[in-house]
Amino acid sequence: MVATLVRLKLRILGHQLRREPWRAVMLGLGAFWGLTMLPSLTFGMVWLQSQSTEVRHDVLTIGGSLVLLGWALVPVLVFGSDDSLEPTRFATLGVPVERLMPGLLVAGLLSVPAVFTTLVGLSPTIAWWDADPGVRVLVVVCAVLTTLTASLLARLATTGGARLLGSRRAREATAVTGALTLAFIVPSLFAVGHLGLEAALERVPTVSEVLSWTPFGAVWAAPAFAADGDWVAAMLHLAVAVAGVLLGYWLWSRMVARSMVSPPLRGGEGRRRTDRMLAGTRARPHSPRVAAGLAITARSSRYWLADPRYLTALIGAIALPLLIAVMLATVVAAPESVALSVPLLIGGTVGWGRHNDVAFDGSAFWMHLAAGASGIADRAGRAIAVLLWGVPAVTAGSVAGAWIAHRWDLLPAALGTGLGLLAAGLAVSAVSSVAMPYRVAAAGASPFATEMGTAGASILAQLLTSVITGLLSLPVLVGFGLALWWRPSVGWVVLAVGVIGGALVLWRGVVIGGRVYERREALVLARLT
Repeated sequence: MVATLVRLKLRILGHQLRREPWRAVMLGLGAFWGLTMLPSLTFGMVWLQSQSTEVRHDVLTIGGSLVLLGWALVPVLVFGSDDSLEPTRFATLGVPVERLMPGLLVAGLLSVPAVFTTLVGLSPTIAWWDADPGVRVLVVVCAVLTTLTASLLARLATTGGARLLGSRRAREATAVTGALTLAFIVPSLFAVGHLGLEAALERVPTVSEVLSWTPFGAVWAAPAFAADGDWVAAMLHLAVAVAGVLLGYWLWSRMVARSMVSPPLRGGEGRRRTDRMLAGTRARPHSPRVAAGLAITARSSRYWLADPRYLTALIGAIALPLLIAVMLATVVAAPESVALSVPLLIGGTVGWGRHNDVAFDGSAFWMHLAAGASGIADRAGRAIAVLLWGVPAVTAGSVAGAWIAHRWDLLPAALGTGLGLLAAGLAVSAVSSVAMPYRVAAAGASPFATEMGTAGASILAQLLTSVITGLLSLPVLVGFGLALWWRPSVGWVVLAVGVIGGALVLWRGVVIGGRVYERREALVLARLT
C-alpha cells in the first residue's frame, strides 16, 4: 500500500505540473529558495562547531523548536495544503486505516518543505563533527524523527482544525479561546522583546532546558548530551522524541479513522434561517438596492462564524500579523516600530485577503443573480461585512501597539495607516474578486486545501492585487514614516487621509467593481461552478 500511494502521489503531481505550468514554476522557486538557504545554514553550523556544548545545545534546541512550531502553525494560518491524498477520498474503497496510514505518511513526505526540513535536521552533523562518531549517528536518527514530527504536526493541525471548525459550538469555543490567548500572550511576548538582546539571552538556557523535554526540542537536544558523554540523558531525550512521534501518529490515525466514517460537518448547522437574499426587497421599506445590500451584508457577516473557510481566514488575518510582529520584535532593535506596525499588518492582511471573496460563494452565487442584486449592492454589502469586524480589529491593534510602545502620540498615525490599508485592500478586492476570480476549496472540502488547476490564476491575482494595494496605500505609508521618524503631529494628517481618503478610495472601488460585476456576473458564475 505504501508503494501504491507513493506512485499515486507522484502521478498526480506529474499531471498537475503538466496541466499547470505555474505550479512547476512555484515548485522550482521553492527548490531554489531551499538551495539558497543551504550555504547560510552550513556557515551557521560551522560557526556553532567552534562554540561550547552549552551554546550548541541552546541554539539548536530553540531554533529547531521554532522550525517544528512552524510546521504546526503555517498550514493552519496559510491556505494551500495539498489534499490530493485526502483520507476521506479512500472511504468508499474499504481500505483499513492501518494499511492506509503508513502510505499517507510516506507520500506526504514527498514535498519541497519536507526535503528541506530533512536537510535542516541533518545539518547538526556539521556542528557535532568534532564529537564521537556515535554522536553523528545519533544526529542522523534525530533527523529522521525531526521530519516525521514535522509531517505529523502539519497533519494534526489541519485534520484537527477541520474537525474543530466543522462544529458550530467548537467554532465559537475556538474563536473565544484564540482571542483570549492572543489577548494574554501577545503583550507578554512584546514585553520579552522590550527586555533587549542581552536580557533575552540571559533567559535562553532556561527556555532551551524546558523545550528540550518536549517533542519540539528533545530531538535537537539529545546529541548535546551525547557529546558531553551523558548517554543516559541523551537516550531519555531520544525517548521523548520517539514518544512524540508515536503519540502524534496514534492521534492522527484516530482522526483519520473517524473522518472515514464521520466526515467533519462544515455547514452552518443550528443556524438555519430564512435567507434574506430573495425576501429582503419585500421585507424592508428600503429601495431594492439598499435592501439587497443589507441582505448581502447580513449573509456575508454570517459567513465569518458559520463557514470554516472564513473563520480560518479570520484567524490567519489576525494571528499571522501578530506572529510576524512578535518575531520581528525579538530580532529588530526598534521594538516601538514593530509594535506600531501591528495595525498596518492587520489592515493590509484583512483588506487584501478579500481579493477572491466571491469565489467562496461557489454555486451559491446564483442567488445574487436571481435576486437581481445590483453590482454596487453586492460590492458594498461584502465590504461592509468585513468593515464590521475589520475596523475594530485595526483599532484594537493600534491601541495595543501604542500602549506597548508607550507612544500615544503616534496612535493617530498608526490608526490612520491601518484604516487606509484596510480600505485600499477592500477597494482592490471589490474589483479583483469579480474581474479575476479563481476557484477555492468548496464548502464541503477541507478549509486548508486549494483547488487543483488554480495555481496560475491565484498567483497572478495575488501579485496584481498586492502591487495595486501597495500603490494605493503609499500616501498613508509615507505619512506613517514621517510621523514615526520626523514629527508625530503628522499623524493627525495621516488619520484624516486614512479615514476620508480611504473611504473615497473604497467607494470608488465599489463603484468600479459594481460595473465589472454587472458585465461579468454570468461569466463569474460559470467560472465558479
